[in-house]
Amino acid sequence: MRHYISLLSLAYSALYTYAVPSLRYSEGVDVVPNAANAVLVPHHKRQIIEGPGGYSFNILQHLAGIAPYFDSPGVQLDPSPPLGCTATKATYIIRHSNIYANDFDYETYLSPFLSKLGNYSDKSVFSRSPDLAFLANYTSPITNETEQLEKVTPSGLDAATALARVIKQTYPHLLNSSSGAYKVWAASASRDVDTANAFIKGLGNNATLVVVNEGVNDSADSLTPHESCPAFHASMGSVQSGTWQQKYIAPLIQRFNSAVPGFNFTLDDVYGMQQLCGYDTVIRNRTDFCNVFTADEWLSFEYANDLMYFYSLGYGNPIAPQLGLPWVRSALDILSANTTSPSPSPYPQPLYFSFSHREEPPLVLTALGLFNNSAYYPTLNVNATMPTDRINHRRAWRTSEILPFLGHVGIERLQCAGGVNATLDAAAGGAGAEDGEQNGAFVRVLVNGAPIPLPACQDGPGESCALGAFAAYVRERVARYGDFVGACGINDTVANRTDLLSIYNTQ
Repeated sequence: MRHYISLLSLAYSALYTYAVPSLRYSEGVDVVPNAANAVLVPHHKRQIIEGPGGYSFNILQHLAGIAPYFDSPGVQLDPSPPLGCTATKATYIIRHSNIYANDFDYETYLSPFLSKLGNYSDKSVFSRSPDLAFLANYTSPITNETEQLEKVTPSGLDAATALARVIKQTYPHLLNSSSGAYKVWAASASRDVDTANAFIKGLGNNATLVVVNEGVNDSADSLTPHESCPAFHASMGSVQSGTWQQKYIAPLIQRFNSAVPGFNFTLDDVYGMQQLCGYDTVIRNRTDFCNVFTADEWLSFEYANDLMYFYSLGYGNPIAPQLGLPWVRSALDILSANTTSPSPSPYPQPLYFSFSHREEPPLVLTALGLFNNSAYYPTLNVNATMPTDRINHRRAWRTSEILPFLGHVGIERLQCAGGVNATLDAAAGGAGAEDGEQNGAFVRVLVNGAPIPLPACQDGPGESCALGAFAAYVRERVARYGDFVGACGINDTVANRTDLLSIYNTQ
């Protein structure tokens, strides 16, 4: 039995097909009929582009932050614990589940396009184009802005509950359904709280939800450090992304305006149509917008998003590691805690789950040095790896694999048998070199179910990292990026002026 049970990995054959020039689009249903424990996972109709020679392209896996959850392909390492190893602790930072739309996307792209479409008088013109004919009768998936924007969809609640059931199968030995002692953490936004409550429902162990304030004065002691960092600006990356949008959307505008003269498609209209592929899917579980564009055009949309996030949440933002490092430091504390000591541990739970926004998983990965285009080329200018006039198809930074809805980063502690494991850990020094309990202890990072090795530390079983070596690696990152207060420009009038995340510490 696999260690990490896929949420959306099995699919039935195509149910419907659409005629599109040179390509075939098909909708399928994603399900997980787990034979052993019957985990029922909410499904989304897949949008597949098929071509000659068995070519298949799943559009929903290239929508960046608007993608329904899917397991990351990673680097093809087996997600099961390595032979002779058992997961003994884990901590996860998880993005909230499916929402109707975020405010920025709705106000900038969706609402203007939907209003323009709704007020267009001669909708019969859309019938001239087979790809756009559905627009003649299309209605907005957002029917109540106040009640729906930034709120979790019904499919999102179901998916969060299903994720918890997968977690129960992944760590059955670490969850005690009758203890009632577990805590789950969530940022205070309703989409995070609602996702966490649905997750707790799926755990079925009477866990208590701890709501963490999203205050601007909380410094690093927050699940949303980007909101308490004055130097962080969400608009970072918009210039680079906009430059690429201008290039790849220009021929689309020409194509659509030739097909439907009079509607006057704009760049924002086209980009909003691509966004509706994702939003329609998580709201209605079907959409025709995915069928309008080719695989190349979806790769261009994905790259536009990767550019934006690269310069706001990734390696193109000089302070991104500082924003992700507080959670990484707390993860090391959790994984290093001695649970067999006679004195109470400040981290008594074997599993920690925290729910936050789309920003946090990529910030954490940047702090860890993962998904880095220049990881193995230290002299390379990382910004040069994300050009704005063409796609770098070989890039490591792919946000579709990082921050889909329910996207998550987990760090596991593995306990492995055998003297060689103890030798590796002791040779690394640091935490685990002197503690008998930590001999044979290793750490690995999981991103949406896929093990992702640390470039500087992958000598353990399954390319994991000895706990002591991981501690040394984090200390090195702290020496470079540990000054959250300084990087963010937080002045000394802020009472909770700190570089640390302390919400998990019970002492």
